[in-house]
Amino acid sequence: MPTETTFGLISLLPALLAIVLTLVSRQALLSLFAGVWLGATILAGWNPIAGGAKALTFVVQNVTETFNAKLLLFTFLIGALLGMVFLSGGMRAVADGIVKRIKTRRQAKAGTAFLGTLIFFDSYASTMISGSVMRPVTDRFEISREKLAYLLDSTTSPMASLAVVSTWLGFEVGLIQQQFTELGIQRSAFVVFVESIPFRFYSVFALILVYIVVFTDWNFGPMKKAEARAQNEGKLLRDDASPLMETQASDIETPAHVNPRWWYFAAPIVVLVATTLVGLWWTGGGPAKTSAALANTEGVDAILAFFQSYADSLKEAGTADAILYAAFAGCTTMLAILVGHARIGLDKVSDSIFEGFKMVMFPVAILSLAWTIGFVSSELGVGDYVVSVAEGIITAPLLPAVIFLTAALISFAIGTSWGTMGILFPVAVPLAVELNAAITLAIAAILTGSLFGDHCSPISDTTVMSSMFAASDHVDHVATQMPYAMLAATVGTISFLVSGYTTIPVWVTLFVGTVALAGSAYVLSEYVGKTDRVGVGAMFD
Repeated sequence: MPTETTFGLISLLPALLAIVLTLVSRQALLSLFAGVWLGATILAGWNPIAGGAKALTFVVQNVTETFNAKLLLFTFLIGALLGMVFLSGGMRAVADGIVKRIKTRRQAKAGTAFLGTLIFFDSYASTMISGSVMRPVTDRFEISREKLAYLLDSTTSPMASLAVVSTWLGFEVGLIQQQFTELGIQRSAFVVFVESIPFRFYSVFALILVYIVVFTDWNFGPMKKAEARAQNEGKLLRDDASPLMETQASDIETPAHVNPRWWYFAAPIVVLVATTLVGLWWTGGGPAKTSAALANTEGVDAILAFFQSYADSLKEAGTADAILYAAFAGCTTMLAILVGHARIGLDKVSDSIFEGFKMVMFPVAILSLAWTIGFVSSELGVGDYVVSVAEGIITAPLLPAVIFLTAALISFAIGTSWGTMGILFPVAVPLAVELNAAITLAIAAILTGSLFGDHCSPISDTTVMSSMFAASDHVDHVATQMPYAMLAATVGTISFLVSGYTTIPVWVTLFVGTVALAGSAYVLSEYVGKTDRVGVGAMFD
């Protein structure tokens, strides 16, 4: 919980320092810890020695927090799974099969975007599966790792946040219900959640922009240079880049006697997905809910009752437990395949597991510090400060746009959409009621604005995971994705203003916004950025 002390503008310094240092120095680990140390020093009364000790305490506190510890273990298990998959040759077999059907770069990019959209039930799982399957394919068609990371990041999290069956559902509906209960609002939280979907302009436009870029090849900003480098020079990464996960796996070679099969990769992934779905249902009290829902029902009504009970179980699901069980099940399946069918010795299997651990060591460190700097920022009261500044300029029609921008700023600073939602719901929803503003629109603004930071902040765990499974340089991913995120956010802000001040139907707003999105992407691609400047100063070049 944040402290009651108000630090005002100073509360922004740790996150800003980490972000600026990351973009300038391209040293994410040192930059993140510098931000943590600065924040801890502020909390320790500007004593840098005490601040250093407090910073280390904060790191330990966040790493050992139950949910975070489970996610870190999940990441290690995924590394072990990937190591074993490399050993089996299964990923190469799948890539070879897909390449035979994908004939163009456009099809490779479209396949990546579609897969990221299709696996909508969890952003982590979607990023992992889509990146692992499609990276060998996009590599063969000389698609830059920056573009792959963008395709992953801009489909997985937005889609998971919009889906009515996902790991995000329970958290979001729970926040809505909590405010409705406290304010005495007699409305269904789930119904309002569904009603808010078309008004989540940033999430929708971020997804639409992906497909516009995929099918038109309109690249702009640093991404344009990255794609030109990949196509013209065959360099998937820039010179001196530091990919977040080593994917060459030069120390993992498939034994000569093994004939790689496509199902060596598909089987553990199917088990992973199935166990995730079952785990979400089980940890959310699914057996009891389903039993009660199916009582005295039959036929079509029974089918509908089952899906409703599944959706209800997701509201209380233990996401960390479900994906942890799924990763373990995937590893167990892969181990059985290697030993039982591929006839590979346990010594080579063990070596591949440790090589897999090495693949994810850096992401684990990044995740740990990203959580810590988010915690420090919350302790400094950055959310309360940003909200207090925004409150002074709010009117009912302006409220949705202000909430959206406030959520975007907070989420970018602390790197977590869920944390931002937790900060804003107790402030923004009562404010909407007080101003007699549209509740559904205000809630949509919180949910989609919070996604902005989760989508493009360099200290966001999902941004880190997108870099990880695309094997992209993390700083390059952030820099190349930012112009696209800013474009979607700009059109989204205008759409909130239109919805706040007019009664134009939302479908009209979405259509016009899509046209504006496409037109802006074309102009930025064809007429902006004809120079060779690079870096932060050339973000929109």
